[in-house]
Amino acid sequence: MRTPQAVVACLLSTAICFGQSGLAQAQQKEDASRCSDAVVEQVGRHFGLAEFAYPADGTAPSAENGGMVVAGICRPWPTNKSRTIAAFAYDAGTEDEKRLLLVVVEGPGNRVVASYTRSIPEDAITEVSDYSLKLDTARYTLSNTARAFGLRMSTFRDRCGYEGGFDDELTLFVVDGQTIRPVLTEMMSHWSYGRGNRCSGDDVARTDARVSISVEPTASNGFADLRLTGTRTDKRKPVSVVVKYNGDHYELKPWTAAFSAWWD
Repeated sequence: MRTPQAVVACLLSTAICFGQSGLAQAQQKEDASRCSDAVVEQVGRHFGLAEFAYPADGTAPSAENGGMVVAGICRPWPTNKSRTIAAFAYDAGTEDEKRLLLVVVEGPGNRVVASYTRSIPEDAITEVSDYSLKLDTARYTLSNTARAFGLRMSTFRDRCGYEGGFDDELTLFVVDGQTIRPVLTEMMSHWSYGRGNRCSGDDVARTDARVSISVEPTASNGFADLRLTGTRTDKRKPVSVVVKYNGDHYELKPWTAAFSAWWD
């Protein structure tokens, strides 16, 4: 029996075949998180924005390319499939800034039931791109009636001369009536480089730290306490601090002090 030509090609070039498969899977995942045209239209109408649409594939956001949405992502509400969380970065024409638009839509008509907006500053080391936003729907159960969701934002622009950096900003939000309210914001990824010149191609040692969040059984002012834990690739003992809700947001000063001393 003759081996099909496609199989022969894969046997001769396994890396290419698996690489193409990986790219296809990544593309499928990206397409699955892309907001539908109906959701995009409703969000644009809700905020009163013109040219609120994805640009044509492979083009920069502009009116000529079809829309001013820099990044957009949707995800079903984990416990209510009739609801969808949608997050967008929008170019409103302001220099060194994008707009974050966050909504929860509901039902077949994608009715906006809650929303939130703020600016996303940009500078020499930060820039919003089409892959900057990611929704985090882990089980952040803060009370019997409140489950938070997360928005992760990656905007760091690396340069070989930098001695380190931080990225993957996680903000936890709760739906409060018709508004979406942030209750915690923290950088989840940190890294630093040892001695050497990366710009000249030196193999410079790198140390990474990752931050994770877990929900504690105790509570303060109606919301569960949260434990932030930092782990490092250089095997230093992890740092862990419980932070408490003060009625408006989680007070991070104890965590910031402990993490800074541990990371420095």
